[in-house]
Amino acid sequence: MAAVQKAIFSSGILLITAILFALRVDNTVDWNWFLIFIPLWLFDAVMITYLIVNIIIHFRTAFCGNVDRNDMTKNRKYGLLVFCVLKITFQILLCLRLEDFYISLYYVLIPLWIILVAGLIDNFFVLKASGAYR
Repeated sequence: MAAVQKAIFSSGILLITAILFALRVDNTVDWNWFLIFIPLWLFDAVMITYLIVNIIIHFRTAFCGNVDRNDMTKNRKYGLLVFCVLKITFQILLCLRLEDFYISLYYVLIPLWIILVAGLIDNFFVLKASGAYR
């Protein structure tokens, strides 16, 4: 899939989610919050499928070393897979909280904080490896 097609698909998913979210917040529709997040879960399903296929291809082909044609190590692919699982966990907890289940906001935001801290640490190591701090 070309980069333009990926960008159009991602933008379309975000636009549909934003429209559904605005309709729900404005009380125009009285849908369940889990229905509002379906476009994001479809996007996550595509992303997880892509990552799993990429990991399988990584193991089935003989690459030189630990890096594939996209300059992604298998550890980075595992990290992206964990990121997707944490994102889905955050979305499910948020939907439960918005559906009037009593879950402390502290527990709802734990996956998000893990994602943010891990992303910050990952960016630091990428910048350090690229030589930006030299």
